[in-house]
Amino acid sequence: MSVQVKRRRDTAANVAAYTGAQGELIIDTTNNRVTIHDGATPGGWPAAKLSEVVTGNAALTPIALGANGAAIKFQVIEQTVALSSGTSVTAGIQIPANCIVLGVGCRVLTAITGAPAFNVGTSGNATQFGGTLGVAAGSTNYGVVGPYGSYSATNILVASTGAAFTGGQVRLSFHLLLINPPTS
Repeated sequence: MSVQVKRRRDTAANVAAYTGAQGELIIDTTNNRVTIHDGATPGGWPAAKLSEVVTGNAALTPIALGANGAAIKFQVIEQTVALSSGTSVTAGIQIPANCIVLGVGCRVLTAITGAPAFNVGTSGNATQFGGTLGVAAGSTNYGVVGPYGSYSATNILVASTGAAFTGGQVRLSFHLLLINPPTS
């Protein structure tokens, strides 16, 4: 014979006003979530739903959702770029169309050889996200730019400042804000 276990449950308003015992679990029936109490904090600590957890590198995190499907979402895309030869390398991943770019970050994973420094930018602005950057392993650049609107997919270039690259690796991170129009 099975045993049915029920937890204390109530509306969001009542849970928010209640201070449960340390370790007590209460079900918020308005928002369909568990709250964990510590004996001191009114309302306890609501547990995140799976839909609220960022689960991957290119995951979109909704910040605000409209009643008809409109949304504001954050996204971070990362890519490693090998700099084995030439004076510039185009990253394999583009900044997507129709987004707001907050910045493009950079970390040197393997010391860059051949070039005394490098730039991160676009074909129209070679230093848009950083100019004359250090080549030593572990060097970073935050590449905060604005924000600015990107209406078409945009290539990111890593370009040497002088001599050609002969080796090294950088990891780029694209920090984006996406605005989705209503779906209905």
